[in-house]
Amino acid sequence: MQTANLSEKLKDPAYLDRHLVAATIVRQLSALDWYDSLFLRHWVAARRYLAIVRPDRLAQFEDGFLALKPAAGFEPIILRDMLGEARRSELAQIVSAMPPSLLETHELSSFGRYVVHDHPPFSALQQELLPLVSDHAGMALEAGYNFLSLYGAEGRCPPHMDQPISMFTLDYCIDQDGEWPIHFSQMVEWPELGKDQALAIHEIASDERLQFQSVTLQPDDAVFFCGSSQWHYRDPKPASGHCHLLFFHYFPEGCADLVTPSSWPRHFDLPELEPLLDLLAETGAASD
Repeated sequence: MQTANLSEKLKDPAYLDRHLVAATIVRQLSALDWYDSLFLRHWVAARRYLAIVRPDRLAQFEDGFLALKPAAGFEPIILRDMLGEARRSELAQIVSAMPPSLLETHELSSFGRYVVHDHPPFSALQQELLPLVSDHAGMALEAGYNFLSLYGAEGRCPPHMDQPISMFTLDYCIDQDGEWPIHFSQMVEWPELGKDQALAIHEIASDERLQFQSVTLQPDDAVFFCGSSQWHYRDPKPASGHCHLLFFHYFPEGCADLVTPSSWPRHFDLPELEPLLDLLAETGAASD
């Protein structure tokens, strides 16, 4: 059902024309249906849309996102004993004392985990780590968001790429009852799908061209990687028990507009994008 706001906008003939173009584009978005693909669905749709309504601005739009690509030669970095046992134990105590009311349950069925977003002590630590992660990234970063991931016996993490708001991730192990490797592909370009192509997520892990490498963390270890340019996944948890991880997400300093699709019309001075973004929001394609 259309909102009143969209219904009013559709009375404008110019808006209606662009809305119809956007509708054709949006119907093709199912090919990008993987976990955390929100940004890339917008990215692919916007490029296809601009190729029709503003082809003169397409190259400029594409070039504007070069800041969201990692430095040449970047590879995942393993940080052993990153915080020290005293600090790790402090974090574990925070987790143990966390009231059940804070635990988000929406990923229990898909990932076998409870999550807690932006808990104040973890957000403070994320800011504290900014100099470290900026140095490892080779560029100044700013914090996106963070979350505590409490995996249980049914823990799993299917292959996916992250949104650029979490372009760089520091994955820190607080506690676990057994080793549970994470697998990273080589650096890749953002997926480029044709109209009739579908991305077979279940085949990603077995694609030898992606040259996956595995990293195994122990408590107080972390791995720093570029999740928006690397496929990554964990196999279903091999044993019962738990794995408690903290994910700190970062993106390049000054790129808040780029990682937020709703800001693109203003950032690029492209009001023509608004019918597309309105439709993505209206149809639910703007949320994962």
